[in-house]
Amino acid sequence: MKILDKVFSVLKKVDNKTPLAQQVSATKVPKVKAISAPHNFDFDYVVLDIKTANLQPKSIFSVAIVALKNDKVVDKRHWFVRPNPFNINPIYFQNSNFSRQDLEVANSFSEVWQELNPYIINQKIVAHFADFNIGALKSALCSAQLLVPKFTTFCTYLNAKKTWGFPDFQLHSLADYLHLKVRGGEMLKDVDLCTRIFLKLKKENGELIFNNKSETPKSTVVTLNSNSFLGRNIAVAGAFQHFKHYEIKEKIRALGGIHVKNVTHKTNFLIIGSIQANEICPKRIDAQTFKVKIINEEQFLALLASQHDFQEV
Repeated sequence: MKILDKVFSVLKKVDNKTPLAQQVSATKVPKVKAISAPHNFDFDYVVLDIKTANLQPKSIFSVAIVALKNDKVVDKRHWFVRPNPFNINPIYFQNSNFSRQDLEVANSFSEVWQELNPYIINQKIVAHFADFNIGALKSALCSAQLLVPKFTTFCTYLNAKKTWGFPDFQLHSLADYLHLKVRGGEMLKDVDLCTRIFLKLKKENGELIFNNKSETPKSTVVTLNSNSFLGRNIAVAGAFQHFKHYEIKEKIRALGGIHVKNVTHKTNFLIIGSIQANEICPKRIDAQTFKVKIINEEQFLALLASQHDFQEV
């Protein structure tokens, strides 16, 4: 009996030291990923790429970042976001490695912001068309009733225009001119290109000037609404990633616009795709001469996504 008493005494001591979670045979609660404090994110620059599902800036469905330290990539992240409102152009899902279902189950912007926040607050933010990216970020923050943090900004689009004499400054056109191969996954390729363009600008220009207020100088990005093309004359130029020219013409007519072959003083918009480095684009030159509004393929996609055909019933 004495031996048994000793055994039970030892077992009781061990049991008392065992955590309650180990004593109860129940489903384990998944661990919540801890978010480090922003001051631990010691980067020189953070390159940002945001994609929106429709014309509303708050409709973010993709956020990608590349963090740089001493001109080297030290972190790379991507988040899918459930867009608000959930109106998405189905063309985004063509030849893509994500689906509508991926976005339906994605976290809201408020949830994503918990992880994204340290990459933004007090950082030097780099983006192509920075006014669009920062505008979308601010719109989503305001919609979620979150505070806009402090950061500084640098636009690779505006600074590329000041640095190089290329005929076109869209991201993939610059990649062609600078002989940069597209790499990375579907949702990281643009932020990767922007990063390498930024590093080339930094090497060529030396010290770069960042905007000290969480604001960005306005580029030539045109604000559109669902009636922008109604009764307007629209020309098309360049090569497009998602469309053939005849498909764009059909879309223009569906939006109530009038497709025109040449750019004149009567033209209202020029939809422009990629232009080769050694190629002169007469329509672009004419558009600049006649002060015609120029929009790119992403803006055209956003305009299409705003139409009722792509809205949920």
